[in-house]
Amino acid sequence: MAKIKIGVIGTGSISVEHIESYLKNDNVELYAFCDLNEERLKFMAEKYNVKHTFTDMNEMLKLGEIDAVSVCTWNSAHAPCTIAALNAGKHVLCEKPMSVSEEDAKAMKAAAEKNGKLLMIGFVRRYGNDCKILKEFINSDYFGDLYYAKATYLRRKGNPGGWFGDKSRSGAAL
Repeated sequence: MAKIKIGVIGTGSISVEHIESYLKNDNVELYAFCDLNEERLKFMAEKYNVKHTFTDMNEMLKLGEIDAVSVCTWNSAHAPCTIAALNAGKHVLCEKPMSVSEEDAKAMKAAAEKNGKLLMIGFVRRYGNDCKILKEFINSDYFGDLYYAKATYLRRKGNPGGWFGDKSRSGAAL
């Protein structure tokens, strides 16, 4: 079986999670990286021995060898990068959140359907041990009948700054 060739758009901190996971899969080859930050792009390409690097996503997506793309950009770029990759005939794993608007999310879904490609959003907590344990409690009727549930999340490391705290790129209400 031929290896699945992966391109990564955005080589910031979350991309490391994608990259390290790909490296654990014998059926995958990290093939290309793209980032607007040339210094970060060069660092990551050297670290992971990736030969094909781009600062223009559209140039990377022209590579017919790439089968799938991880979109690891800031939130406001998720939709345009995902739609471009899908329209270029690539399967896409997009980091969460899917987009910053309902309209963008619908456009992403439509692009996947139009092109017959897979689109997955990286909601990693669904596979976390905490969720598994909670589901086991529910399945064993530990809680009884549930009528209401509320979940919260506390970021222990605080706001990381940079684009994360910039509403125009994060899409978050601050």
